[in-house]
Amino acid sequence: MAATPVPITSLTNSRVKDLVRLRQRRHRDRLGAMIVEEPLVIRRGLDAGITCREVYFCPEILSDAEGSLLQEILVMPGIRAFELTLPVMTKVAYRDRPQGLLVVAAQPVRELDGLELPPDEPALFMVLEAVEKPGNLGAVQRIADGAGAHAIIMCGGGVDPWNPNVLRSSRGACFAVPTVQAGTTALLGWLRGRGVATVAATPAAATCYTGFDLTGPTAILLGTEHDGLSPRLLDAADAAVAIPMLGCGDSLNVSTSAAILLYEALRQRIGTRKAT
Repeated sequence: MAATPVPITSLTNSRVKDLVRLRQRRHRDRLGAMIVEEPLVIRRGLDAGITCREVYFCPEILSDAEGSLLQEILVMPGIRAFELTLPVMTKVAYRDRPQGLLVVAAQPVRELDGLELPPDEPALFMVLEAVEKPGNLGAVQRIADGAGAHAIIMCGGGVDPWNPNVLRSSRGACFAVPTVQAGTTALLGWLRGRGVATVAATPAAATCYTGFDLTGPTAILLGTEHDGLSPRLLDAADAAVAIPMLGCGDSLNVSTSAAILLYEALRQRIGTRKAT
């Protein structure tokens, strides 16, 4: 049986206030919740099996794609549904221009020890240290998905992986590529214990990234464009590679670097497959 939507017309409704609080990371983490907007992102989340807790919709601006998703969500077990007026939807939406559908879902529980190495191909991980911009993380998730990386591991703090801007920037790839957070010590021990080579990207490296073998189990380490990797990760890495910089700049955006390195790993691995 489909859930019966409860109308909300007041901007001071307590549920509206709770939704606005979900813009804050500490509130999301306390509730284990995330806000999912945009039809494509919601669709990919549903396909990945996210658990929807609540759905909010505004009939005035509901698109056909959102309407189709809404009907699917309304019959989910335990779902709570709310019909909002346009002023209320405008207030609770994370974006300046609201869309007609918003879902509150449980944050997927992902931990380092829960990651598994692929059984039939060499593992490929992207390690991000202290990346702070949601758009950068979302872009790296899209790249990692396209290049076939098996997970993204974040260390040294940084952006909340369930920030609504991360979800939107990833175009739903956040649900396809596991993204976990770990301390540096735990990360290095986990990788070494599984025979995964760590390759640090740094302008100071003498080896060009195209000259390094990325076909084995590999974790590529990237820091921020401002500070790069911490000395601890640089010193702990098994190898270091550089992306040539011929102009006046000394660094690239972290998502650009991720694209270059992950697709180089893919290029090498495709070549290895053809050779065998």
